[in-house]
Amino acid sequence: MNHRTIIYALLTLIVMAGCQTKGLTEAQRFERSVKKELPFDVDTVRWLTGVDVPTFKFSNSGYTPTAPDVEIRPDESWEIWNVFTTVKLSRQNEKNIWRNVVVSRKNRRVICIDRYLRHGRTEGYCYIYQSENKKYPTYGTFHWDVSDPRNVEFTGMMLEDLRQIALKRHRLGDGELEAPISQEAYWHLIYHADSLFDARLYDEAKRVYDLAFTEDRYILPSQLSTVAKKMGTIGANSTALSYLRHRMELEKDFYEEPSICSYEELKDSFEQRRSRFHYDIALKEQLESIFERDQYDRLLWSQATKDHHSDAQRIERLARRALSTDSLNLALVSNILLQHGFPRREQVGDFANQAIWLVFQHADLDYQKSFLPQMEDAVAHGDISPAFLAVLKDRIDVREGRPQKYGTQINSKGEVAPLLDASRVNEWRQEVGLPPIE
Repeated sequence: MNHRTIIYALLTLIVMAGCQTKGLTEAQRFERSVKKELPFDVDTVRWLTGVDVPTFKFSNSGYTPTAPDVEIRPDESWEIWNVFTTVKLSRQNEKNIWRNVVVSRKNRRVICIDRYLRHGRTEGYCYIYQSENKKYPTYGTFHWDVSDPRNVEFTGMMLEDLRQIALKRHRLGDGELEAPISQEAYWHLIYHADSLFDARLYDEAKRVYDLAFTEDRYILPSQLSTVAKKMGTIGANSTALSYLRHRMELEKDFYEEPSICSYEELKDSFEQRRSRFHYDIALKEQLESIFERDQYDRLLWSQATKDHHSDAQRIERLARRALSTDSLNLALVSNILLQHGFPRREQVGDFANQAIWLVFQHADLDYQKSFLPQMEDAVAHGDISPAFLAVLKDRIDVREGRPQKYGTQINSKGEVAPLLDASRVNEWRQEVGLPPIE
């Protein structure tokens, strides 16, 4: 092959290479550029939406043995490899996260790859910190050069933030999550989903919310609306719509004000329900918010006491938060009673007015005793079940040192507190709609 032929062949290759990228979109060119800089090949890629930096989830058909730069452990500790040690790493296990970091001065980017081992396969997430770049203007979210050694401290802080995200994703994929089999399990999922959402891990949060909402008997209905609003803020409108429809199935009287409803698909149904029920929507939603906040903070405290009993600081912090919520809710409920009296069933429905009772369950004894006459009137008018009144009366009696009539209160040993008449307790419970004591 002569000199001219060689030059022609090289020019042909250059032209062909250019043709291969000429018809690609910016997104396709960006993905191709990033994948070229990864220390190992990835089989499947799915880009995430609603995140601060370009992120994709990847998976490989088999095990990826490439050594990591950093190993992150479940206890949040970590160890650097490849730089300060020559010790050979063993095979990755499912408990640890392997992280590689690629600094590209050419493209002014830093790529962080976190790998998880799942049943012999490698999967993980790739985060791209891309500085302003003419080639990829859509993805250049940083106005400073993240790849410049002079900015290593700032880049390091961002990578450190990713460690918590990596651990959250690791716990999500560890196979322990399943549909709730108890009220406590439901709340555990809700707390986990909220934590993921707050960390802007929206895809993962949706997955856990979906799991929590698979068992209707444990769902707090207003929470479907709360999560739907969250999904609406990130543009996940189809998910938000599905949660609202789920609540409509659970509560045949649920509706939002049609004129401010964000979803055209629901406006007709909401209009029909409004013409039938005529609720005070503002009051109803306020009461539901009080109910949800009461349960959320109190059960979060209770769960921490069980799951993190050695973490006294955390338990104390959550206890203060729950007690602060109690005080706020009591002030709100007292104001509602002053302005409206006890909410009528035809005014707010069956669920919302239970918030009034719930708040007083956690109030001081004097507040409970002062509320008792209003509760009795509400039962007499059919605005709330007599079972709720029975619980309140029992609580007052036990707190004042008297035996309880209905057997609804438990002592510090987890046993039923002393009964007024054990031979008649199930008869009295049946009268107010409570199941028998086994």
